Amino acid sequence: MTQPYLVEIDHVDKTFYTHHFLQIDPDTGRRLLHKRKSVNAACDIAFGIKPGEIFGLLGPNGAGKTTAVKMVSGLVRPDKGRVFVDGMDVERKRLQILKKVGVVLEGTRTSIWPLTPMENLIYYGNLKNVKGKILRARAAELLAFIGLKEKMNIQVRQLSRGEKQKLAICIALIADPPVILLDEPTTGLDVQSSRNIKDKVFEMTREQGKCVLVTTHDMHVAQEICDRIGIINQGVMVACKPTAELLDYFSDQVFEFRVDRVPDPVEIDGIANVRSAIVEANLDDPMVVVTVDEGLDTRSEALYATMHRLQERGLRLRSVSQRQQSLENVFLRLTRAPAKSEPDNN
Repeated sequence: MTQPYLVEIDHVDKTFYTHHFLQIDPDTGRRLLHKRKSVNAACDIAFGIKPGEIFGLLGPNGAGKTTAVKMVSGLVRPDKGRVFVDGMDVERKRLQILKKVGVVLEGTRTSIWPLTPMENLIYYGNLKNVKGKILRARAAELLAFIGLKEKMNIQVRQLSRGEKQKLAICIALIADPPVILLDEPTTGLDVQSSRNIKDKVFEMTREQGKCVLVTTHDMHVAQEICDRIGIINQGVMVACKPTAELLDYFSDQVFEFRVDRVPDPVEIDGIANVRSAIVEANLDDPMVVVTVDEGLDTRSEALYATMHRLQERGLRLRSVSQRQQSLENVFLRLTRAPAKSEPDNN
């Protein structure tokens, strides 16, 4: 490996097949194949995650995010390509990898429901060779941190969905692994618990040097915590860049001119070097929104021309600001189009 990645997915492919059968033939007693469908969950996916980095993997439902998480954890074997954790091939070193990876899968499938939260943590800790006083102390600390201290001796089946999700996060952290895989970690959590998880993720990466892979549908969470973001669509990585760079790359040159009254659209028509100008008629805060070309000279001329036009029409200018692109808008732009990978995926 040419870069010090803790996790590296090296050009993997994965296809799943589904089979639909007819009812049993009463004469032969056999089921006949009715339909066979294939789903490409990963098509030449490649990216790496460095120590101390939070990597967000985003995509629509069925895009292949959970498949990528499962390949890193060794739960799914790629058809092509290789996956490395801490320099070790996941396929060849599964037992060693299990001790280095903590996984939270979407939903509440991690914990054992007849056991209590404390018993779950002791069970999973022993599986990962964490034992004795260290294990019990760490389990108690995690349960207190996540807000399950009062429920530590209640059977998991009696917990709410959100509480089961909290327990799943504790299970992922019980062995203090260097790699954390979080598949929709804040699903079902209240605001305070979600905030605690985000703070914990920052602590683990910034202070402890762990690497974290997060999949989420919450664009605000991804934009807030992720250092880099990969967007996957129909099994294809369509973008993979640092978060700020991804937002800048897709950011149009859009400026907001807040004015003292709602102008007539005719008043802002045909401004020199302005590609488009629209009125957003908020009664308390009306504004003229203009889109200009990227060149510095052209942009400067367009902004001066806009201010001159507003002054000509008797509009008082309250403020001027550049409109920032949101991760949600970037995501929608990339996933609405047919899947097509972009260069520079690492």
